[in-house]
Amino acid sequence: MKFSKTKSYSILAAVVAVAGTVSAHRARVQPFGPEISHKEYLTTPETASFSAAGYYERESPVVASFFKGSAHDPKEAAIDFVKQHLTTSDFVVKNAYTSKHNGITHVYLRQLVDSLEVINGDINVNVDSDGNVISFGDSFYKGRGRRNPDEPLSIKEWVERETETLREQGRQLSFGSWRRGRGLIPRQRNSPKVPDQSSVISPQDALLSFARYLNVEVARPEDIDIVSTNSLHSDKVEVVMTNVPLTANGKVPVSQAYIQTEDGTLELVYDLQVQMKDTDNWFHVQVNANSGKVMQVVDWVSDATYNVFPMGTNDPAEGERKLVVDPEYPPASPLGWNRQAQNKNFTTTIGNNVYAGENRRNGRDWENNPRPEGKLDENGELVFDFKIDFDKDPATYVDAAVTNLFYWNNQIHDVFYHYGFDEVAGNFQENNFGRGGLGKDSVIANAQDGSGYNNANFATPPDGQHGQMRMYVWDVTEVPRDGDLESGIIIHEYAHGISTRLTGGPANSGCLGWGEAGGMGEGWGDFFATMFRQKKHHDYESVFDMGSYANGGQGIRRFPYSTSMTTNPETFKIMDGPAYWGVHAKGEVWAGMLYEVYRNLNLRLPFTDDWYTEDKLKYANTLVLQIVVDGMKLQPCTPSFIQARDAIIQAEKILTKGKYRCDIWKAFSKRGLGPKAKVIGANSPFGSIRTESYELPSTCEK
Repeated sequence: MKFSKTKSYSILAAVVAVAGTVSAHRARVQPFGPEISHKEYLTTPETASFSAAGYYERESPVVASFFKGSAHDPKEAAIDFVKQHLTTSDFVVKNAYTSKHNGITHVYLRQLVDSLEVINGDINVNVDSDGNVISFGDSFYKGRGRRNPDEPLSIKEWVERETETLREQGRQLSFGSWRRGRGLIPRQRNSPKVPDQSSVISPQDALLSFARYLNVEVARPEDIDIVSTNSLHSDKVEVVMTNVPLTANGKVPVSQAYIQTEDGTLELVYDLQVQMKDTDNWFHVQVNANSGKVMQVVDWVSDATYNVFPMGTNDPAEGERKLVVDPEYPPASPLGWNRQAQNKNFTTTIGNNVYAGENRRNGRDWENNPRPEGKLDENGELVFDFKIDFDKDPATYVDAAVTNLFYWNNQIHDVFYHYGFDEVAGNFQENNFGRGGLGKDSVIANAQDGSGYNNANFATPPDGQHGQMRMYVWDVTEVPRDGDLESGIIIHEYAHGISTRLTGGPANSGCLGWGEAGGMGEGWGDFFATMFRQKKHHDYESVFDMGSYANGGQGIRRFPYSTSMTTNPETFKIMDGPAYWGVHAKGEVWAGMLYEVYRNLNLRLPFTDDWYTEDKLKYANTLVLQIVVDGMKLQPCTPSFIQARDAIIQAEKILTKGKYRCDIWKAFSKRGLGPKAKVIGANSPFGSIRTESYELPSTCEK
């Protein structure tokens, strides 16, 4: 198969410089494609172009149908309808699924012309539980097939026919590479003739045309090869360009297809998937196979903007909401927050890390919880921006609440990924990207959950099963308040998932159930919530309540978190008393100790607003977060305060060789958990006997 020679371009290091519009993580490239004039979407039979005899009326006077099919196989009903009333063209079923809450089956078809897909030729058919077609969309090409028998074969056809010929001869098609100027794979003498394709540019030239469209220069384009491989899932041969310096893995999958143009014709195109190396863009692009013109561009990575109370603003009493653009941390969420896989994008509060939705009805079918729909702005960016009137019931601003809940679940996921709560550690993700651990376990986050008031909770099963967060409305004020708007509560709940998965390993969810272990499960949540409220102006004298917004201005703990023994007098032995037998009370003591650790570190190290800094050991807040997370991994199942303390000290030693060891000891000793502290019955759900220790190790100066 012959292709034209590659056009020459400047040979420089591959960089992205898209007309000066590169953001922090994505190049701003406006998606585009042909506008198809005959595209239609019909929801009532009266607007259909075929005769009334072709469809049936339902018994219901409200809903009519285009077609009466089998209730036992709605997919077949859809296919029968398409064949009988819409097209004689070939097609392939790309997807078919049923929505559980309403029983509607959605069937998605892609048009085939001369065995090639038509990129913008789609039909979707919606079938009810009785087998009735209730609506459909159609953008199939309406003309005749593009090619006559004498026109050239496509790459796909040539390779597949070659494979079939060799299979009949009892031989396999060998893996091989294809450079411009020689055949795709060495042809056998008796294989089908491949006509001359001198008018068709090479796949490499198509890629370089797209690179020029992006204003990207490619180093050594002559090194780009084409490799054919057998698919693991079928007999088809997959064709991939390799040695591509633009892409993250050096590869670009390539195929041929047709695209409908605005003037009603079909054009042969190369279909390319280009995951950029230097930006977060993942382009799906079609380039004219004759002229090299870029015909259509789609970026599988969507931008998003969320109107929320961002990092550093705990609740409405502390500050205003802000429109936060693309807040994801790419190593943790490489596809962004509204996408789970290559072709699985969402415009609601669904993503790889969390399904956030309203659950006022206290339903158990979380898949069907109502979710706000993001709107596309003039730049094609997804925007979640919903109004709040705090003088009205939370039900009136539930979309804003769900958005805030979605933002914070993702934010926590990404931040703690940076500190080691990743796939192998048992984090919460649908898609683990082949990085280990078990997927299919993103957080199910219910806003304004109808199962209770004035509280929140988080269920943490072992790795591979969904964590579930329930956030409630608080009715202690004249106008109820929504816990979804207080990030500290969200962080506290998510922290249960973190500490449970990290303590004892992700397969064991039973390590923090009661006693001091259960108390620390609560305390880590309060500590993390307090840490993410920190700002540069806060100091050793700063005081923080927990849950004060939702609770009408009064904190929900006995004492606020403070280094002052007057403001917060809790020490290790106070847990001997019956008032501290519960896990929440014990958690207050543990969180207070960890807050002392942070404040001591902050006396020596500055604070940074950048939680994703690579210099985590240079800042007090990032260092303390790291050693606390590391301590969870180090400590045993059902740890005591003493064991958890030792794990944190060990974690610090591993990181800094003990540079801040005595600062940490001073913090614990101040609250009675010094080196000689003891406990009998640490994880007894009832009474325990503790001996406090206020001294320091002999190697530390007072």
